Amino acid sequence: MKWSELKPGVQYAIIGGACLLVGAGVTAAVLLSRTEKPATIVGTLPEATATVDATGTAVPTETVDVVVVTPPPTKQPTPSTPAPKPDNRVFGQLKGIRDESGGAWTDLWIDIDTADFLTGQKALDYLTSIGDQDFYNAKYWYVRQEGAAVTSYHLPSSSAQTKVKVVMYTWPNTPAPGFYGSSMTPQNVGFGEFYDEIYMYGDTKSLRNRYYWFTVTNDVCTKLEEQPRDPYYEP
Repeated sequence: MKWSELKPGVQYAIIGGACLLVGAGVTAAVLLSRTEKPATIVGTLPEATATVDATGTAVPTETVDVVVVTPPPTKQPTPSTPAPKPDNRVFGQLKGIRDESGGAWTDLWIDIDTADFLTGQKALDYLTSIGDQDFYNAKYWYVRQEGAAVTSYHLPSSSAQTKVKVVMYTWPNTPAPGFYGSSMTPQNVGFGEFYDEIYMYGDTKSLRNRYYWFTVTNDVCTKLEEQPRDPYYEP
């Protein structure tokens, strides 16, 4: 049936129903649009610049500059020159003087058979230990050999004839027999003369193998002083 053939009342009814259907569709579309989730926005978020404390309050993060403190360099002590060794007096028998420089007197050595110088109770104890206590005399001195080894010391490498002092009590002049004491006159002898007596003139006075006190400074022997063979000397 054509629209024009319909009665006016029927046409109005159809139009009204169509309007209702259209309104219902619009209403449904609006309601559906409210229930949809919002679209997800994809983007780069800035880095967080705040921290959350225990109470949930955002606390701005402070940037702390770390300063590395380098300790000042430790000043090293200035090397000091070691103090010279104190003079050392060595007692023993003179065994010889050697010239290792071939006559130039620049490398002289003195050889000493070191020993202990004993008097008084130490001497008596030593003599008793070897069964010779009957030979003890309080006016005498005694020798305890330390061993068979010979100790060698340098002599001055230059001008030894003037730098080495030699003090004798029984040579070149021989005192009269008697007990030696503080009244003995020391005789200062040149080292060259002392050396020549031993090695040029045959050591007729047996200057070797006598007992001496040797003064040693920084491992260099600078003085020889005779110790008489016995407190009571009989030539």
